[in-house]
Amino acid sequence: MTHSDLRDRYTRIVAAAIGACLVVALIAVSLPEGGEGGVMPASLRVTATQDGALAVTPAAPMALLNASLRPGGNADGHLVLRNQTGERLAVGLRAEPSSTALDGIVAVRILAGEKLLAETTLQGLRQGSEGTVRIRPGGAARIDVTASIAADVETGYEARNVAVELVPVYAGGR
Repeated sequence: MTHSDLRDRYTRIVAAAIGACLVVALIAVSLPEGGEGGVMPASLRVTATQDGALAVTPAAPMALLNASLRPGGNADGHLVLRNQTGERLAVGLRAEPSSTALDGIVAVRILAGEKLLAETTLQGLRQGSEGTVRIRPGGAARIDVTASIAADVETGYEARNVAVELVPVYAGGR
């Protein structure tokens, strides 16, 4: 075998190895992002709306919570409600999800300081929080929101994508 034949053979071997590596890399990049067992997480985006009585920070379309959730995981966010009226307001929150896909699966906990406003499922929050926070004229309240999926949930959340709008609800009917 000549020196030229040997060089051609090495060139072909190196080219085949590079080609094989490129194919493997392309396959790896094209696979969907998986979690446990390749299962896609649930996607949850929570925004809050404001009205003439309350200013909300962050206000929609900015999200206060934007998360990928799997069983056993949770995500936290917060918003600030500022009373723009001349009277004291008792404010609760109600969820308006874009879909029912995560209704019984995602648990939601809402706190105003130490006061528990809601501890329910996304479905339950459609009815509104059980508790309210009282905000004096010109005053503000920080609201902490936690969303989670229980560790024992096995199915039903995979690749679900839900946007939730939190809407203020006034006790005594504003």
